[in-house]
Formats: sequence, structure tokens, C-alpha cells
Amino acid sequence: MEKTRTTLDQWITLQAVVDYGGFAQAAEILHRTQSSISYTISKLEQTLELEIFSLERRRAVLTKQGEQLLALSREVTNKAISLEELAKSLNYDGNGKINIVMDSLYQSDEILEKIGQFTRLRKDYDIDFKRVSLDRADVLSLKNYDLLITHHKIESLNPIYLEQVDAILVTSPDHKLQSCNESNILNLLEKTTHIVLLPAFGEVEKSIQTINVANVEIAVKLTENSVGYSWLPKNLIQDELNNNSLKELRIANKSNEYRFYMYLNKNSMVSDILKYYLIDNDKNK
Repeated sequence: MEKTRTTLDQWITLQAVVDYGGFAQAAEILHRTQSSISYTISKLEQTLELEIFSLERRRAVLTKQGEQLLALSREVTNKAISLEELAKSLNYDGNGKINIVMDSLYQSDEILEKIGQFTRLRKDYDIDFKRVSLDRADVLSLKNYDLLITHHKIESLNPIYLEQVDAILVTSPDHKLQSCNESNILNLLEKTTHIVLLPAFGEVEKSIQTINVANVEIAVKLTENSVGYSWLPKNLIQDELNNNSLKELRIANKSNEYRFYMYLNKNSMVSDILKYYLIDNDKNK
């Protein structure tokens, strides 16, 4: 039986260098030294007898051969992870488990109803449901999921478009911006504290001060207390708009939005089952 000359660690290191933007960033994510990362990639190139990275303007860029190897390596490492998950399940007598990860900014009764219907029809599966704040790097590094919903669009993961949510500019009703002429608001925003809901969408406006927050609740409280202005998903702050604790600030020709996508882990043992209940069923109605 022929043995491999490369290791999973080498391929994972290669993916980290590409996904996180360089050797130093990969070292930080993998909790290793930069020299260790460089040695691992160099050893991989020597073993395969080809160049994976070329140096362009002091920056490591994938060669054509490197791009091909990267794509294939993802399949290999994902299969290895699936194999380990399967091995764990063999020692477990109970129900199978489905891991669902949902962006904390996403709220939809429709998808929750579909998941609810699934659980009523399939009692042989338990659900591990997590709502978390995800940036793009989190999505790329996330492996242990069956279903993922986020506003990050990553073509290599085969995104399935779900819906668009409008984000509106809001302040407290008594904030000074509410009494300004619309033509002056854009200039005044630069002199006003900006409460940024992370992960941010689009470009963040320049401002005299920025407060980064991880969830809608904190953004709402700060904005209600006249700390500054914020772009927030309209569907998540409808109660505050109705009771007038927040007020929309309209700017001509200026809008923002979130687009949400669903991802099925192609290496998951339940991806076909989820696809049937969450996607294909709608097509057949």
C-alpha cells in the first residue's frame, strides 16, 4: 500500500496562509511561530517538487499549481474532519446530531418554521442550535456545522440566497441630527459618534469616534441614549421604531442592506436530508 508523503497539517497550514492573508496571520490563528509556518510550506513544496507560492511585491501569491492544490486540499481536510466526526458517532447510541449555526443578525420565522417541521418529522435527530456573531474569517475556518446561515457570501462554499434585510440609519428622537437639513447630514455624520454593529456591512463611514459592538441589543441601548447614530437591521428594531425610542434618519440616495445566505456543509452526513426538507420541499409544493 502506497503511503502519502504529505500530512494534513501541511495542507491545513497552506489553507490558513491563504484564508487569513499571509504567513504572520496564519501563525497567529494556528498559535505557531511565523518561522514554523514558513518551514511547513517550504517542506510541502520540497516534497511535491513544485512551487506553491511566488513572491510578488513582498507578498506571497499562489501559483497556478498552488491554486489547484488548495482546492483539492480543502476536500481532503474536510473529509478527514467528517471521518473523525463519524468515528465519534459510532460510540454513541442515541440520536444523530445536526449542528446549525446562525448569524446573530439573522431573524426569520420562515426558516425556524422549516426547522421546526423537520424536528417533528425526524425524531431520530437532535439539534444543536447556535446564534453567533460571525466575520468572514470565522466562516472560512468553521468546520463543525451541518447548516450555516450568514450574511457573508463565499462563492467557494456554494451559497444559497435566502433574503435581503434593509438596514436603516437611526438615532434617538431628540438627537441633534434629527433637526438638521438633509443636505447637511452627511457632513455632520463625520462629526458624530458612529455605533458600528459588527461584523459591519459595506463601508463604514468616517466619523470622529467609532464604537464597535457585537450585538443589536447593545447598539440599540447606546443609540437610544443619544450616544451617536447607527445603521441597524429594520426587522430587528421595529419595536423601538414603533414606541419612538429610535427614529429613522433619512438621507437621499443613501441605503444599506444585509443579504443572507445558507450553506450546507458538503461533507456533512446529513446535508442531503437538510436539503430535502429545507430547500427541495418548497420546489415540490
